[in-house]
Amino acid sequence: MPSEVRLITDQDIEEVLVLWGLNAGEHVPLLSYDRWGPGVAVPARPEVTEVEAFTRDPLDGTRDLLRAALTDELSFCLVADTGHGLDGFLTGEIHTQSVNDFRIGSIRELYVRPEARRHGLGSALVEAAIAEFRRRRARMFRAEVNPDWKDGMAFWQSRGAWLQDAVVFNHYE
Repeated sequence: MPSEVRLITDQDIEEVLVLWGLNAGEHVPLLSYDRWGPGVAVPARPEVTEVEAFTRDPLDGTRDLLRAALTDELSFCLVADTGHGLDGFLTGEIHTQSVNDFRIGSIRELYVRPEARRHGLGSALVEAAIAEFRRRRARMFRAEVNPDWKDGMAFWQSRGAWLQDAVVFNHYE
């Protein structure tokens, strides 16, 4: 299954949105949109019984994020293109720490269609992301994975050079 890993183009955005929805649906049965803005989704807590009304299509926020990745120096999106469509994508962003401009590359989303998994696409996307992070002067790389996502945990635990060394706590209001 030969694939080209490349940066997203404007023509890819709608197809990536479909993959994004498949990714969310694979792990989170219900999404609640938080107060940070339209399109920012968080897993719904069991006690959530009502979703606040919003004025924009929630996908517009994700679409805006993908459009920004076309030109933003601190974010990007890579796609795995088979020539007959996209089989996966990865989004990355760069954070700076302290006054010395130490840059950390964060893999935010990584998704490969289930039928295309175990053929090296995830690894190819990660390797391309590392190259892109390096091109943008990041020297430390991280990926956050929900511990309940068994496939994602297995994928990252199989990466020999990646060390699980942090626990992230989030608070949503």
